[in-house]
Amino acid sequence: MNKQSVNISSLVILLSLICFIMEVCIYYFVPQRYVVIVFAIACSVCLSHFFLESSLNYDYNFIHASFMVITSLAFGIIIYIIQPNQWIKYDYSIIVLILLNWLIPFLYCCLRDLFDRGPRFDGFTLFFHRMSKFFIVIYALAILKQYFVTPFVPPYDAPSFGAHLFVPFMATAEHIEYIIRTGQSLAPVMVYIIEIICFGVPAGYFARIYLRNRHFIVRLFVCLLFPFVLELLQQVTGLGRCAIDDYVIFLIGVVIGNTLYHIMNGLFVSVATRDLTTDRGHQQKNLQF
Repeated sequence: MNKQSVNISSLVILLSLICFIMEVCIYYFVPQRYVVIVFAIACSVCLSHFFLESSLNYDYNFIHASFMVITSLAFGIIIYIIQPNQWIKYDYSIIVLILLNWLIPFLYCCLRDLFDRGPRFDGFTLFFHRMSKFFIVIYALAILKQYFVTPFVPPYDAPSFGAHLFVPFMATAEHIEYIIRTGQSLAPVMVYIIEIICFGVPAGYFARIYLRNRHFIVRLFVCLLFPFVLELLQQVTGLGRCAIDDYVIFLIGVVIGNTLYHIMNGLFVSVATRDLTTDRGHQQKNLQF
């Protein structure tokens, strides 16, 4: 590593640290959470643009994204542990910040590589796989926390043995009917469903990427097996509650993630005439869609 690379890396870390400190300050002093979210998006776009234009390489965007995710994740864990606290409250905006600190540099670099006609910038494929594997590590920690440390359970009592245990959405549909009939809020059950779908999206997206050379049956088996193992482990350990609805809702997220891959890959094939995860040097005949 030459002196210039060290200087750029130091600058990346310094600017990322300043951005993180400003996010924390806004989160602490401004009660409207959309302010810190808008700031995080704007700051991440500006820094991603600056790092890419300054270095003509995607490596420094990976350093920026990983630094921001690790620091915001540490901040979120600390705030979560010290609750209840009258000075600073934990809420889901911290989760959104962690996700945005990864997602914005990732999407920005994907768009820049998509429309790069030079190629002006180097190392997108390496950047893509580094960002993907980094996200998978964070995703695994989130799965561990949300399924086995503080597991979410359906917002209704466990049904007795019968059709409710084996017919998808039967128990959930009856609960929704009861909520509507009694005039209660649908928010808890909707948040519950959305949370599980969100956990399924990365599984479908990255399974499609890293199993793209496998037969369709293999990919299908892996996508069906993964949520089944999670539910089975909940049943065996007694942490959380094994439910057929959770399994099916997770699969909906998997389908959405798979669809997102095809949309992104389709854009790269039609605009950049290459596969999303293929180096620029590969020939058109090697495209996989």
